[in-house]
Amino acid sequence: MTIRRETADILPECVIRKIFCFLSFKEVAQLSILSKTWLQAWLTHPNLEVTVDYHGNNLDIVDNIMKRYRDGIILIEKFELSHFDSSSQGFPLIDKWFDIALQNDVKDLTFNVPKYSSYRLPIFKILATKSLRELFMWGCHLKRASLSSGGISCNSLRLLSLSYVTLSEKMLQTLLNSCSLIVSFVCDYCDGLEKIELVNLQNIKSISIWKGRKQRVKIQAPTLEHLSYFSVPKESPMLDMLDVPNLVSLEYKGDQIPETFVDANFQ
Repeated sequence: MTIRRETADILPECVIRKIFCFLSFKEVAQLSILSKTWLQAWLTHPNLEVTVDYHGNNLDIVDNIMKRYRDGIILIEKFELSHFDSSSQGFPLIDKWFDIALQNDVKDLTFNVPKYSSYRLPIFKILATKSLRELFMWGCHLKRASLSSGGISCNSLRLLSLSYVTLSEKMLQTLLNSCSLIVSFVCDYCDGLEKIELVNLQNIKSISIWKGRKQRVKIQAPTLEHLSYFSVPKESPMLDMLDVPNLVSLEYKGDQIPETFVDANFQ
């Protein structure tokens, strides 16, 4: 996209914000040099993508940015945090950043962390946020999370995505019970589960599962419309599908056709 400087100078901030909606985080940052108006729009941009490098060299920079959003009570619609620092020195800061995002009415939250990280994600504090709409977790270790706050209901959440997450079956059920109104659910190569049971999801429309070895999957979802199911090579699908009469599309990858595909109540 090319914007001439003389045009950039006359655009009102509301139009600039609209332009930002169609650009990536990096492109928006580059355009902030066009004028003071563009810089101001950038400084209050509601979408934040933050990456903490392997040695944590930019912790102070990220912390100053988050403080500015906190002190200015600047709306945060999307917060994406990738934390690759091998040490635990930044963990208190991560807790603080999450608190700021939650206090500033975050709608879409993404957390990306290596599987070896010992950070304890405050999952139930996150789910207690009434504004939350989409939650993506990659590499988190939820077996370390406490179940003591599991009575929370996150009725605003519409998408829950777990990729390479380690968690227990009890934790999975607690998460699903806490956000039973989700429309989309993704579970990709999650460890620690012998079975994945998806029942009592009242509004579920789309499910995507990449299952690990020897994981049994049970799906009971009358509202389900789209299912993507992938089984590892040379592994029995172990898929139980009950009561899915409204299924519209089915994507399957595996070495064996599940018997339940024949027996299921497809329309």
